[in-house]
Amino acid sequence: MKHISRNSFQVFIHAILLVALFAVTVHAHDTWITMESYYLDKSKSASFTVANAHKFVIPGEKPLAADQAQKAFFLGPDGKESAAIVEGNDKFISKTALKAEGSYLAVVKKEGGFATKTVDGIKRGKSKKDVKDAVECTFSEKYAKALFILGKAGGAAVLQPIGQPFEIVPLKDPATLKKGDELPVKVLLEGKPARTIVFGTYAGFSPEANTFAYTTATDKEGVAKIRLLSNGPWLLVAKQGDMAYPDATVCDKKAYAATLTFQIQ
Repeated sequence: MKHISRNSFQVFIHAILLVALFAVTVHAHDTWITMESYYLDKSKSASFTVANAHKFVIPGEKPLAADQAQKAFFLGPDGKESAAIVEGNDKFISKTALKAEGSYLAVVKKEGGFATKTVDGIKRGKSKKDVKDAVECTFSEKYAKALFILGKAGGAAVLQPIGQPFEIVPLKDPATLKKGDELPVKVLLEGKPARTIVFGTYAGFSPEANTFAYTTATDKEGVAKIRLLSNGPWLLVAKQGDMAYPDATVCDKKAYAATLTFQIQ
């Protein structure tokens, strides 16, 4: 019998886990930020909408209602937060014109929610206590970031963790990169490196749901590298599931999802 090394076995197990994660990923909606413009002139207000869908950049698709965002704000190149206020039913804008030149983040946390599988199907918005014959319950939290530029790229704040329980941190400013370059990102779970898959796609790649242009895995440091295959808006997605929910009488598992959007010129 052929001997299998411990290292090869670990790689095999990791691959199986990633395949399982992919199977979960393709059945869930992704939540991401779409900036009205990723490159702003100085002293301009920023605005964005939030998508919750299976396809990236959907013309005419209705954005997520603003009241489903639990928190939304802007982070400046100096690391200071500023308010994002609601305009209409689904648009967020900066409260005042942004003045400091540099790289910014728009940040959103979507309202978390339960989904409980029962013998009669999945009941969304319901915990185990809310349904009969519960088979399995998952509580999901989704976090989104978008990187955009005011005037000229600069400032290290966008390259640092911002304290989300699950987040994608760019290790280079995408505004300084071009088509064909690699963008390294770090995925953090509760502030520690996460072993997971990072999916990437760009506007116009495919009209099909759950179809990505690039897929890679993080290393032991939580770092993944994305080859920027095209100009235009990009979406990166990472997910982490199967964590124990704090109260097993309410729900079984907790799952996180994080996205990062940006534009390559």
